[in-house]
Amino acid sequence: MNKRILLYMTLSLLLFACGPGKVDAPVEEKPLVQETETAPASTVPAAAVELAAETEGLAVFVAGDVFIHRDGSEEYLEIGEPVFQDDVVVTASDGYCEIQMGDIAVVRVEADSVLELQSLMTREEGSRMAVELESGTVLCKVKKLLDEDSFQVKTNTVVCGVRGTQFRVSSDGEAVDTLLAVKEGAVAVTPRSLDRVSELAAEEDTLKNLAAVIEEKAVVVGAAQEITVKADSFEEMEELTEIVEAVVRKVEEKKKAKTLLEEQGAEAAPETLTVLEEELSAQVEKLRVSLEATPEAVAPEVLEVQEISEESREILEATDAMELIEIPVAAKAATAEKSTEAAPKLYNIQLDVAPAEAVITQNGIILGKGSFAKIYPGGTSLRFEISLDGYETQVLDMVAGEESAGSVKVELKETVSPEAALPAAVAVETAAPAVEKPVAKIAVEVRVEPSDAALSINGSSVSGGSWSGEESEGSTLEISASRRGYEPGSRSLTVSAETASFVIRLKPRPVEKTSSLGITSPVGIISEKGDLFVAADGKGTVTAFNRNGNVLWSQGTANAPNANSSPVVYGGRVYFSGASELVVLSASDGSVVNRISLPEERSHIYGRRVVALDDNLILPANNELVLISASGEDVKSIPVAGGSSMSPAVWGGKAVLADKKGALLVIDPSSGSVLSSVPTAAVQSVAQSPSIFGDRAVFCSRKGIVAAVDLKQGTVLWERNLDRTVFADVITTDEGCFVYTTKKELFALSWDTGEDLYSPMSAVSSLPGYEKGEFVFTDKNGILKIVDAGSGKLMKQHNLAEAFTAKPIVRDGIIIAVGKSGQFYRIDREGIVD
Repeated sequence: MNKRILLYMTLSLLLFACGPGKVDAPVEEKPLVQETETAPASTVPAAAVELAAETEGLAVFVAGDVFIHRDGSEEYLEIGEPVFQDDVVVTASDGYCEIQMGDIAVVRVEADSVLELQSLMTREEGSRMAVELESGTVLCKVKKLLDEDSFQVKTNTVVCGVRGTQFRVSSDGEAVDTLLAVKEGAVAVTPRSLDRVSELAAEEDTLKNLAAVIEEKAVVVGAAQEITVKADSFEEMEELTEIVEAVVRKVEEKKKAKTLLEEQGAEAAPETLTVLEEELSAQVEKLRVSLEATPEAVAPEVLEVQEISEESREILEATDAMELIEIPVAAKAATAEKSTEAAPKLYNIQLDVAPAEAVITQNGIILGKGSFAKIYPGGTSLRFEISLDGYETQVLDMVAGEESAGSVKVELKETVSPEAALPAAVAVETAAPAVEKPVAKIAVEVRVEPSDAALSINGSSVSGGSWSGEESEGSTLEISASRRGYEPGSRSLTVSAETASFVIRLKPRPVEKTSSLGITSPVGIISEKGDLFVAADGKGTVTAFNRNGNVLWSQGTANAPNANSSPVVYGGRVYFSGASELVVLSASDGSVVNRISLPEERSHIYGRRVVALDDNLILPANNELVLISASGEDVKSIPVAGGSSMSPAVWGGKAVLADKKGALLVIDPSSGSVLSSVPTAAVQSVAQSPSIFGDRAVFCSRKGIVAAVDLKQGTVLWERNLDRTVFADVITTDEGCFVYTTKKELFALSWDTGEDLYSPMSAVSSLPGYEKGEFVFTDKNGILKIVDAGSGKLMKQHNLAEAFTAKPIVRDGIIIAVGKSGQFYRIDREGIVD
């Protein structure tokens, strides 16, 4: 057994016997809740929850005994307490908790588990979050990540890397077996012995392509699948492990030599660093060749992906109630140059119940027994039900805020039996006692529609969407039901013959939030980074907002009128170019970092845009690609001999774009040399960027000639003439290639031949959003449509009465969009009834 785990178990046993090793200051508690159904107001205002810095995590839910190990000491983990890199969370047999890591993920640590927060790194280049499961089980809910972000769960055996998903990882700390089960999304599984390559790739450019090769060859576990990785699953890794260790040693030698050179200057012999770089490159190439030659070492046949088990499926249902919340960061607010609309305040709500066996539920979901604590955004309406056989069920209604924050104590009343209600002494009567008429029992059935909604009867959740039982006539059933995309429903039902069969029907609520952003007719695409969404309108105004539709900032530019230009979010900044200028803005508050006038040869009048490339960006111009710094200053010019009106794409660290004669060029940005040139008939492509899908690129000429190119082979796969004007990027998915024209049509083309998959869709008001095989868009009449990308079949629709004019964002079934009038919409696909 791992010595560290043994130590934690020993410490935990001692604490269970003796109580916590700290003396807490007395907390003023609210009065007992006995006869009222409304939570009492707090007499002492409570401070809202916030973090000191973005690099902290937050305990957002705690039930039972949970401990935090930090700097050699162990304390109880309290709700609202920040957690830091290298902290270790230990849960007892009756405890579990949820930790929110930045704005990326929520991790639920189940009972009898040990979890180390290995990395909580937030930088301009992206967030890198990682946890190490020493033993036990974690459930993770991860938002869809951007390329610069990463989230990993590590065990002794494997590293599980995700791009946005819900999944379970269980590890037996003694046998070092790992079970991975995935509810939604996909998880890549790689050997732990290769982990250092991925870690060092963030700081060592030589390893970036190598890390990509490892990820490409990894075993991928998809939705509704699971896999068990045993300790000997990667026994063929011995040779590769030795090469990895050699690469790591060489990286460390290079870092030391570089530090020495910086400290001592020329006396430190810079040629030594050059030699080390060459040796490192040779070692990296050796590892790459070995990976290519023995892919089964990374993905051995013994690893069989199977259908998810019923046990994992049931356990993963808990992720539905896990949600990312917007956490205020004090340091960020303090350093902001301009005031922005504040993030919602957070408050911790804690219930302490007697008897300790009483069950606490919310919307049919069991939160804990006896006590629980959770953080809620201010203004959230809450209803808790506390129940236990033999006691009267109590319902608490409250709104999260200063008055309700803190500890609420609840004491249930025992149910009074008829015998207990009699006086202590009864006079003896000579007449025979009266015979009480027995209370009739009635068979009761309760159903909820839709049938997959969560149903709760008297505070206890039931499965299957229905419940039946025999109840006394005149008794009361407290019924509540909830489902994503629907308004929650509740009812107190008095049992009688008339109510023996009762249906509680939930009302669909697809539109969760609306608000006015103060703009008109946004164009192009809505860009995103975490909870930051940025749009540009026809007047050249750039506006940022969050997922609640709150405007964070707005900045005017000289790029008016704006017909097709979209903002680009990268590295904590927003870049917006158009007919007149390149404007560089701070993503946090919209303040101007730089304004650079664009002469005619660099003008982005048709919607060209900058493209991120490592630490720099590429600004496309008529006859060159200009490498610019993060602040927009010129760094280097790369001539494009044939000229181009396109925006470049990036493939394997190389720039890809077509010249005006239709030749698709692959350019090395470091040397400026053209590595390959593939002639096509797609002449005069304008504004759009080639769409890269694996090693294939697809682009379209201004007049609608579509060309698909194999980048590795340097050959044309197919060409197709649509005879339409096109300025937008081709959308590439597993289903095919999709071309959006200026006539508001969406053509669906086969990957194999370029022929139509089905008839073009018409009256599509903007570039469609895409997720999990479905397109999301509105027609000209404002009908929101969800369409199967592979067949063109209409899956769902809803009348918004307003059309989108910019490409919407779709994340986990949540649609973020802006209408022609500047109206913000947050829509849940689950609430759209067919």
